[in-house]
Amino acid sequence: MKEFKGICVAMVTPFNKGGSINYEQEAKLVKHLISKGIHGILVSGGTGEYTMMSLEERKKVITTAIEASQGSDVYIVAGITCNNTKETVELGRFAGEAGADFVLALPPFAVHVSNEAVMEYFNEIKRNTSADLILYHFPGETNITFSPESIVEMNQNGLISAVKNTTGMDHTMELIIMNKHNPGLKIANGFDSNALSALACGCDALLNSGSNMTPAQYVKMYELIQENNLAEARRIYKAIMPLLMFQEQNGNTESGLCKYVLGLQGIDCGIPRKPIPEISQESKEIAAKLLVQAESVL
Repeated sequence: MKEFKGICVAMVTPFNKGGSINYEQEAKLVKHLISKGIHGILVSGGTGEYTMMSLEERKKVITTAIEASQGSDVYIVAGITCNNTKETVELGRFAGEAGADFVLALPPFAVHVSNEAVMEYFNEIKRNTSADLILYHFPGETNITFSPESIVEMNQNGLISAVKNTTGMDHTMELIIMNKHNPGLKIANGFDSNALSALACGCDALLNSGSNMTPAQYVKMYELIQENNLAEARRIYKAIMPLLMFQEQNGNTESGLCKYVLGLQGIDCGIPRKPIPEISQESKEIAAKLLVQAESVL
């Protein structure tokens, strides 16, 4: 099993003009990201527009990424969250059998369920997949908060091997301290706005959307933090942060902006599936300028 660490890209899903998935372009995008030095790739996740895809499409997206990454050291994380336990478990089982290293799942949140039901949900996923399970902790989206103590306990009970902690740095820091740097629980932060502080404070990984656009810069920043060169890492982050933060400004969406910027870099990923909008012409012009600034740092 590969180690969950470093920069993991929450990869977009390329679409053709008619809205179908462009699997050939997906494979090219995987290879492009690998060439930039990234450590892992999440497919079938939120930035990948999983809510806009059928179960069969998600399965093919997962297998395409696994096949395209063969021969590399990059690990594959499969997003498996569905609206019901049956399909989530089915996708988790499939991903493990297909060769994904990890599966990532949000807790059930469409309707209120008890803590016991949440734990049974995760246990059923774990029982039915050969991949390691990553908890996707995103209170801002689910309105469900796991305490640092409960996340550590989930790891100690053998349920999860890692957490994508898409929360503020206060919770992430509490989790790092509570975990006591136990290498058995890998901690990643999911916010681009927390990237530098998360790495500097001891997170094992970053799992975010912005690394679609600036993968080499993110990798370099990660390497510099491992070398305790915070000043140089800060210089890189300062250059890429305006583009990263532009993802949710001016009416932009993460998938919309990332796909447009990837297109500027020669990787045509189409536009998001409706109802997710394409970014505006004004945003395109701003993004192009911000990309020049981001690329000037390396």
